[in-house]
Amino acid sequence: MATMDSQVTEPIVPTARSTRLRAVFPFRSVVLPWLIVRILIVPVLVVNAPSTVRLGNLLAMDGGWFRLIALDWYDRPYVPGGFSEYPFFPLFPAAGGALMQLGVPSTVALAGLSWIAALVAMAGARLLALRHFGGRTASLAPWVLALAPGGLTLLLGYSDSFYLAALIWAVLAVERRHWWLAGILAACATASRPNGVIAVAAVLAIAITMRAGIRQIAALVVPSALVLLGWTVFLREATGDPLVFWSAKAGWDELTLVEFLTDVADQPLALFHIAWFTFFAIAYATGVRRQPPAWMVIVILGVVPALALGVIGLARYSVLAFPMTFAVADVLANRPRWIVVSLLSTSAITTVIFARLVVVASWIP
Repeated sequence: MATMDSQVTEPIVPTARSTRLRAVFPFRSVVLPWLIVRILIVPVLVVNAPSTVRLGNLLAMDGGWFRLIALDWYDRPYVPGGFSEYPFFPLFPAAGGALMQLGVPSTVALAGLSWIAALVAMAGARLLALRHFGGRTASLAPWVLALAPGGLTLLLGYSDSFYLAALIWAVLAVERRHWWLAGILAACATASRPNGVIAVAAVLAIAITMRAGIRQIAALVVPSALVLLGWTVFLREATGDPLVFWSAKAGWDELTLVEFLTDVADQPLALFHIAWFTFFAIAYATGVRRQPPAWMVIVILGVVPALALGVIGLARYSVLAFPMTFAVADVLANRPRWIVVSLLSTSAITTVIFARLVVVASWIP
């Protein structure tokens, strides 16, 4: 007969896979900020909206273009100087379109993919920050990514989450000398945004500082080169212009820094973007020496062109240029807890207001 002791249930031992998942996606520093920002923002996007477009607000602005591409690809005629889908790169809408072909609603498909990629980006940000700055900065980096107003597009049906996740994990991969993995991830970033090639420049800069050889350099460059070659060939066949993603931007109304400075009072949206960019830029300037010099490529290529080409979006670009986000987290890491909580709470409230203005006043995230 079995003894009483033999009937006692053995304690559940975590599997190696679950342990690894918790190590990559710890609840308090990655999953919790990811959840909180969605709990805060989604109601703001849908409350008092017409019943036919409530969840559709998750596809506001650029999200609408991604939905059109996901539905029927790039099959609308291109008219030079007019609005078109050609400034948008194909990876994100292709993935969303594949889900939609399986019957997934467009909002769920596109916003859902964006949400998953944002979680992956936040997890990568924590690991990368842990590698370079230590535990407190690493724990704060995902919170800054989630709650900064510029991170709003990581919640909408935009390709930004795809780009940021691929960029951060490509940097992690190259630093660990996983050359082909870094090259493939950089290619994913390249296929996500018109300036996604920044990821290639970043991993190349890091590889050069690591004295990588010709084969390693090729592994980093070839995947993105093939993506760009294939995409420009397609664009030439479709429109006659292999660089139409650049020339089509002429149809978009942009506000340069010079134009903003000539009429500051009447540009509240631009002022908002510039104010948040300035905050991130000051933090970055004070902490840039604590970061790998090669990361500067990401910041220079990610935000400097916007000062000349269009300042609306600078808050967003400051988040996508993740070394600036890390700098903010690093500054907060050296402050008392009450200051950190106060600043993150202020940022969250600002993000909520910003999200509402996107819905009711067509503010551009």
